Amino acid sequence: MNRSMVSCLFMMVFLFCVTGVQAKSEMVETLETPVLIDDFELIDQTGEPFTKNNLLGVWSLIFLGFTTCPDICPMTMSQLEGVRSELGMHFTPEKIPNIIFVAVDPARDKAVLKDYLAYFHPKNIGITGEISQIDRLVKSVEGFYRFDKKKADQSYNVVHTAAIAVVNPNGEMVAKINPPFGRSNTARELMLLIRGAGR
Repeated sequence: MNRSMVSCLFMMVFLFCVTGVQAKSEMVETLETPVLIDDFELIDQTGEPFTKNNLLGVWSLIFLGFTTCPDICPMTMSQLEGVRSELGMHFTPEKIPNIIFVAVDPARDKAVLKDYLAYFHPKNIGITGEISQIDRLVKSVEGFYRFDKKKADQSYNVVHTAAIAVVNPNGEMVAKINPPFGRSNTARELMLLIRGAGR
């Protein structure tokens, strides 16, 4: 193998490594300025009130979705379970972030939310409620959703953002997890973020 081919292969490996590192670092996007979560009043899957106060004192991963979502929502919930499992090898249970599913379609979500979450993990938190209150939280995490339906349509879709908001114990969004994401890399970056914030 001549010198030019060796140089070419070295450059290819170098570029692969560099782009790989960049891809991993972009998975959890840290915000330059934390975004304070606004006050809201929703209920969880057991019917108990859930407000901004429930976000204080613990890290949270907030994800928008709806229970009849055929693909993105269950896939993301499954991936987050993998992240939770990975973090469990480094943190005690009380330091592992809460996974919070914001059900943005209360007309169909409210009655089935508890059973839906039970498919994934018993510690998952699902919240829903009045549209006006959902909108307050969605706006705070810089999210978006839209009902894609006609007036009488009962099998409509909901278009929504797939990014996951990372909220610190002060009730501030400090990062976003951008899909697609791998559980090991995401868990590692979250671990560094959480440990770094505790210094």
